Amino acid sequence: MQKTHTVIDTEFHHVPWEAAEKARHLPGPGPYGDLKFSTIIDKLDSTYSKFFSLETCIKQMEECGVDMALVGQATWTVASLEVCKIINDELAREAASCPGKFIPLAHVPPLDGQPAMDELDRAVNELGMKAVAVTTSQQQGVTIDDEKMRPFFKKASELRVPVVVHPTVKTPIWGGTKYFMSGSVSREYDIVKSLVEVLCGVLPEFPDLRFLFSHYGGGAPFLLGRIMSFYTPPNSARSKEPIGMPKTYDEFLEGGLKEGFDKLLDQIYFNTAGAGGWLPALKQALVVLKPERICFGSDFPFEMARTSDYKRYVSDIAAVDLPEQHKRNIFGENAKRLFNV
Repeated sequence: MQKTHTVIDTEFHHVPWEAAEKARHLPGPGPYGDLKFSTIIDKLDSTYSKFFSLETCIKQMEECGVDMALVGQATWTVASLEVCKIINDELAREAASCPGKFIPLAHVPPLDGQPAMDELDRAVNELGMKAVAVTTSQQQGVTIDDEKMRPFFKKASELRVPVVVHPTVKTPIWGGTKYFMSGSVSREYDIVKSLVEVLCGVLPEFPDLRFLFSHYGGGAPFLLGRIMSFYTPPNSARSKEPIGMPKTYDEFLEGGLKEGFDKLLDQIYFNTAGAGGWLPALKQALVVLKPERICFGSDFPFEMARTSDYKRYVSDIAAVDLPEQHKRNIFGENAKRLFNV
């Protein structure tokens, strides 16, 4: 069958081995709570073997019909500025060695002050990176809308690069580890929570910023009605009031809130990772999200580790009963516009 779509995977995890070896020597806990970088590197399982291997990544892309991939690992930004610099250098080197294959993400610890902002400037202006990675929450409980994050967003805005938001993977989180809830629902809550924080606490100050949220924004399309029912314009008199009763959708419209809300929401893109290749998630998202705001994502190699699953997911989306232009947008055209590639 002739291929009719350019496919860009906007959640494709990869860190070059050279950067990983540097992380091996870091003291203290890594980005996974008590699990150290050295543990990941010294006891490689099959998932991390794929994660570090450039050859395996390229092979997976070619076998599954993926033309380009947004590469990096936001959760490693907590390591240190030194490690982030190595990740940036190595991702830029790999992108140059494989023209047209990779869109490398800039990595910086967002709370590390001016040196981190200088590194973000270098990553974009010298290394040519098209976006910057960040996690839904930072160390010491700093949320994505915290005042401490303002220099990071100011710099991203000045550089005119999108911010790619990935869930934190620290454990335990919210519901704890019982029934694997840290992975199944607690992490998704952290994403949708940060989405509301961006809508109400970041975009009003930086309205030209654009965001790509992982995992359908933590299920945001399915909670959008609830989010709108409590929405008030930031810095309005009502935003200072105690939390009251939710508004009906008619009250939301009658209050003249939809235009402002939609303007903010239009700055946010969502990828299709995080649902295990379950197609109803995409179909449900398309009920409330514009197809121009949805980007294909697989979460390789943590979710789509098996080539057969990955290939099926691509072919299933291609077979969805949608206008061809919508499919082209979801598979790659939206990402091309977002990342200017």
